[in-house]
Amino acid sequence: MRMRLVIMIPILLALLSWPALAAFNAVSDLFQEGRYDEAMEALADGGDGARPGEEALWRSRLQSTPDQALDLLDQNVKNGQLPAFVRVRSALEMADILFARGEFERLIRLLDPLVNDTETDAPGAVYLPLGLAYRAGGNLQQAREMLASVRPSDPVFGLARFYLGDIALQQGDHSLALRYFQAAEDGAATPIKARIQAGRWQALRAAGRNDDAAQLVTNLRNTAPGSLSLLEINRLLRVEEEALAARQVATVVDTISTAPEARDGRYSLQYGAFHDRGLALEFLNRYGRQIDNLRIDQVTDDRGQYIYKLRSGSFVNPALARTQARQMQDRLGMDVIVAELGVANLPRD
Repeated sequence: MRMRLVIMIPILLALLSWPALAAFNAVSDLFQEGRYDEAMEALADGGDGARPGEEALWRSRLQSTPDQALDLLDQNVKNGQLPAFVRVRSALEMADILFARGEFERLIRLLDPLVNDTETDAPGAVYLPLGLAYRAGGNLQQAREMLASVRPSDPVFGLARFYLGDIALQQGDHSLALRYFQAAEDGAATPIKARIQAGRWQALRAAGRNDDAAQLVTNLRNTAPGSLSLLEINRLLRVEEEALAARQVATVVDTISTAPEARDGRYSLQYGAFHDRGLALEFLNRYGRQIDNLRIDQVTDDRGQYIYKLRSGSFVNPALARTQARQMQDRLGMDVIVAELGVANLPRD
């Protein structure tokens, strides 16, 4: 099962070796202490003599809403008079906000030009969020290209190799995943080593090397019994158990929903769609007893990526399907749409 993305972009900013904003030490200290009102006052008092872009960077960090911060950072990015490092740092801080908001396409449009900008010589902190954004959008080929562009000397090299291993694991290439995880462990910072070891354990089991996987866990229990690696492996085991339970529900549901009389209609009700089969199984496990004949329909998008759609019912009359969709939406408190099987989704009245 694919691992969730829990290492967020703010870590990247801490790894960057941009020139320090020494002119605003007082603002920085107050900001780190969470004393934002005082930091704003210090910014107003100490803005004179700041290097170009410094004031806007700090002002953006002290805004009360993400939209205000994005506006200020966007002005920096578009200001060709500013030094390259200020524009790039502004773009990365914008990317941090956009990633947190799930605006992956906008993040890609923002950072993609930096890849071919010879003036900035894009660091791994540009390639990494780009790779994660492409992956979140289901474009795994482009994600791999971005992540593989991080150089061995870059501070985020280990993190990029970890995500390449995670993608290889997701696609079933267990040998490649193990090679990436090994490279990640050799070059990674301590905070992510736990996830790397958990990834290796997962790849070993998926490759059928259960003895090696068990030995990895035994070594961890002997050398680091309270380690984050063991906690992560235990978490993955819990997820695996939940997925197994969901598959058992899915087997019963599929048996019912694939009966010939259940698929005569052209329309169906759709409750959700996921690129991650594990998430689809979690949904099925949660709502399988509340929605009659709930099933997973596996389809592919225009890039050949799998999409798992949660659907129920079969209707010849689209008006009847829409009526049922409204009733289910009211009962469950979630969006329910009418899907035309094998074609597209129909809008609700």
